[in-house]
Formats: sequence, C-alpha cells, structure tokens
Amino acid sequence: MAKGTAAGFKFELVDRDTLHEQIYRELRRALMAGAVRPGQPLSYRSLAEVLGTSPMPVRDAVRRLITERALEALPNRTIIVPDLTAERIDEIYKIRLALEGLATEEAAARMTPRIVRDLRATEDQLEAALADGDVARFTDANWRFHFKIYAAAELPQLTEIIEGLWLQIGPSIWRQKPHAHVEQIVRRHRSIIDALEAADGPGARAAVTEVLVNGREALKDSLGQPSEAAPMFPSPRRGRPRRAAPIA
Repeated sequence: MAKGTAAGFKFELVDRDTLHEQIYRELRRALMAGAVRPGQPLSYRSLAEVLGTSPMPVRDAVRRLITERALEALPNRTIIVPDLTAERIDEIYKIRLALEGLATEEAAARMTPRIVRDLRATEDQLEAALADGDVARFTDANWRFHFKIYAAAELPQLTEIIEGLWLQIGPSIWRQKPHAHVEQIVRRHRSIIDALEAADGPGARAAVTEVLVNGREALKDSLGQPSEAAPMFPSPRRGRPRRAAPIA
C-alpha cells in the first residue's frame, strides 16, 4: 500500500472498502505517535490530502476523535489538538502508571525471544533518532516500542484503554525534550527490555514506572514554554484559528 507523508510521519493511504475505519485508525496512530502537536491547526482538506482521500470520510473520523477528547473543532471549522493543563497531565499519568505498569508486568510473563529481538530493534531506531536529533522519528519509535510491549500482554481491552490515554498525551510527548535527556532515556528503555527478557514482571513494571514518572515531570515543566517544533501539517488556508483552551 502506498504512503502519504507529513513532516516525516508516513500515513498508510487507505482503500475504499474500509475507508472510514482506516482513516480513523490512521489518525489515531498519528496522534498516539506524536505526529500532530497541541495547538497545530488542521483542516479536513489538509488531512484528506495527506491521506489521499476526500474530506467526507475524514470528517467522520474526526467526529469520533472529538468524542474521545483527542481533537477539538473550532467555530471556524478548523480542527485542533487541545493543549493540556498540569491537572490533566497528573490525572492521565496516574491512570497510565496503573494500566501501563500492569500491561508491562503481564507482558513479562508472555515474553519470547522474538519479541525481545523486535523490541531491541525498535530501541535501536529510537536511539538513532535521538542521536540525529530527530524528534518526529523518536516519538514514532517510542510509541511503537511501548505498544509492542502492551500487545505482548495479550489483553486487548487493556491495550484499547491505554490507547485512549495516548490519544490525549501522544501529541505532547515532544514537549519532554527527549534530545536533552538521551542517556537517561536510553538507560530506562534498555532496563525495560532487560527485565522483560528475564521474565521479571515486577522489575519491568518498575522500569516502565520510572519512564512514566520522569516523562510526567518533564511534561509539566514544559507547560507555558514556547514551542520548538515546526508545524506537522499544512495550516488551513482560510481564516485565522484561535488557540484552543487547555483541557481542564
């Protein structure tokens, strides 16, 4: 299947038979992987161009994502990812610590050499992105790394709940300034893999907890600071969107 690209993030261009569902899944993936940033205005047309489709099925997918609090529609029909408050970050991470810790511990009990190899390969991609200072590649690799672990837990309902949290937090991962914490990030991710390979469930949970706690604090520290990131998608051509209010 062909791919469309926006600022380094590759979308799968969709087929017509399952068009609406594929567009929805692709937009979810983009949000969780951090390809869309808080405050970045989007339009149905710009999303449709990237996905290689018409605006109508994009509109349906966006409506679903609005109900999941991942997107917000402004009065001028521009779509935006709402920014987060410190209180909302604390709430999301409190739930993430419980659920992602559980998923990681369950994954340790089901770990296989093949999954470990796959995780190490993804970690290599993550580290290469950090070495190149490529935040877009890092956020994509980081998302894939974590969800390979959660898939290994073989608890699809749990993974679906975690995805809902990443829909809200994924666009803000770049705020943690990973390029400024390369050694710590590498050490923490390798610790997760080592614990999983040893089938050490509590150790794996502790390792992912360290990642999440440090990410939460870095994210809260970044609030109010100007963006260092370039827009990920073309801005709407007409109108001047106001910035969305943070989610309380």
